[in-house]
Amino acid sequence: MGHHARKKPPQPEESAKEKLKLIKKERKEKLKEKRARLIVRNLPFQVTEENLKAHFEKFGEIDHVQILKKEDGQMVGCGFVQFKLVQKAAKARHHLDGKPFLDREISVDFAMAKNKFLVQEDVEVKQKDEIKIKEEPLDPDLDEVKKEEEEENVLEDTVVEDVKEEDVQEKEEAQSDDKEVENDENKVELDESKIEIDNSDVETDDSDVEIKESEEDDESDPDEDVKSEEESEPPAKKPKFESNDVNEGKTIFIKNVPFAATNEDLKECMRQFGRVYYALICIDKFTQHSKGTAFVKFVDQEDAEKALAAGTELTLLGNILDCHRALGRNEIHQKAAAHKEEKKGPKDSRNLYLVKEGVILAGSKAAEGVSATDMAKRLQLEQYKTQMLRNLNKFVSRDRIVIHNLPPSWDDTKLRALVKNNSPKNAIIREARIMRDLKNVDSEGVGRSKEFGFVTFNRHEDALAALRTLNNNPNVFSANKRPIVAFSIENKAMIKAKQKRLEKSRLKNPNCKMFDPNVVKADKEKEEKKAVAIENSEQKDFAGVAAKPGIQKMRSRYNLKTQAKLHYENVKKEKKKAKFAKKSFKERKQEFTKQPKQKMNKKKNDDSFAKLVSNYKKKLMGPPEEKKKKWYEES
Repeated sequence: MGHHARKKPPQPEESAKEKLKLIKKERKEKLKEKRARLIVRNLPFQVTEENLKAHFEKFGEIDHVQILKKEDGQMVGCGFVQFKLVQKAAKARHHLDGKPFLDREISVDFAMAKNKFLVQEDVEVKQKDEIKIKEEPLDPDLDEVKKEEEEENVLEDTVVEDVKEEDVQEKEEAQSDDKEVENDENKVELDESKIEIDNSDVETDDSDVEIKESEEDDESDPDEDVKSEEESEPPAKKPKFESNDVNEGKTIFIKNVPFAATNEDLKECMRQFGRVYYALICIDKFTQHSKGTAFVKFVDQEDAEKALAAGTELTLLGNILDCHRALGRNEIHQKAAAHKEEKKGPKDSRNLYLVKEGVILAGSKAAEGVSATDMAKRLQLEQYKTQMLRNLNKFVSRDRIVIHNLPPSWDDTKLRALVKNNSPKNAIIREARIMRDLKNVDSEGVGRSKEFGFVTFNRHEDALAALRTLNNNPNVFSANKRPIVAFSIENKAMIKAKQKRLEKSRLKNPNCKMFDPNVVKADKEKEEKKAVAIENSEQKDFAGVAAKPGIQKMRSRYNLKTQAKLHYENVKKEKKKAKFAKKSFKERKQEFTKQPKQKMNKKKNDDSFAKLVSNYKKKLMGPPEEKKKKWYEES
């Protein structure tokens, strides 16, 4: 008997792998959720889950909120806020961290895993212990000795450079750019110490600096319980450091510094003018690269003035250095305020904001009692304005208004009187003109009114006041036909041309102060030249048939249509002749040669119709053809 094939047992590995995959997926989902989890500390005791959720819900969708409590139900002052998206959690952290909530400043940060938090806490405790061991002396007298040694050996070089760098950063942020000037409100503070620099006893380039340092260390026993953030007192404000370098006039600010240059290179370059106290290149906080600017302080004020007077002769690594006097904080603020005032004027050169002045919206109080025709006309005018303002040469005038719906019988004097009565007392009207159709003229030669006109003022305020009093006023003409007033749209090109014409007329006018006789002479010479050129030019016969005196019929004996046809044919012939004349002799010859006829295929004798018919008859009348037998049918 053969061996029976063993049945394969179920594979437990596959099921285990699937379970592991599911577990991993669940863990990943939980991790994703925890990434968007915030921890909120220093919570007030009157907080509830509802108002905490409402406070954080402004920045994104929240899954749940949890406030931590002790076993007895007392608040811990801490809680968790679970967002759905990490981006929303980050946004909430950015906006709410350190901000007041129920009259208390809360601290907001991303929640950390417990094991990571404990490791971080242990590291911080160890660092504190190491610092305490170094700072706690056996004898109180030794503390002063150690401080003096540190001041002489370590802090003399490092702390002074920090002071200089922070001082330079303060000046550079205030002076390098206008935008930085406006936003520069940071104050330089030194960490954990007060440092005073005495610049009076400077003798050499690497001058001695006296540094006084006072530190207050808060000692805490490890056995004592850590105080909560609610009970802890706020840290005392650190002393401010203020530099008097700018007031002394010994410091200069330098632009266009090469990015490859170092402090030593700059110091060596500036030593040609005198003794240098320090030379520091401004460094970006984030990139830690040179900003291309620097501050240099000289020992003597005369040396600083020499450097400022150097001009383009001062170079460093191929770059021409641009030296300026260093400015103080107050000067910079004054300069920024003056710059802001200059920029306060209207930025819109086309005055597009004035387009909406006088527009009446449907459903508003101003629209009450307005007739349908007036409203339709207003809409049509607004559409016309938008079309006109697509042209970038057109702008809205500040001192000229247009008035529609004027009575057709009105003239310029009536329009001027109307506007003067409805504008301020001191308003000066330069122009008041009704537009007329010169094609449609009456018996006196005056064109028919187009029922709108323009009024020009000397000041924008007067034009605005007149617009607001006259626009949609039912007491001016009638309740059904009210004046439609708006600021007019002007063309820059047309205004420039008008100004040129005015200037020319003033130059030619002898009664004007700007009268120039040379311009008049030049114009006369031009006219004379033109007249001479016309006389000298040969007269050609362009008139056609000359008129003869006597009684003649109005119509010619030739019909105009036939004349036009004849002319068209003549023009066609002339074009053909011109085309033919351009061609060479060979091309003309090819056009006249006749193309040979195509050869027809000759019929073969075998393909005659009679033979085909006879062959077909034989097939029909003859005996049937025997079918060929296959190999298996043969006997």
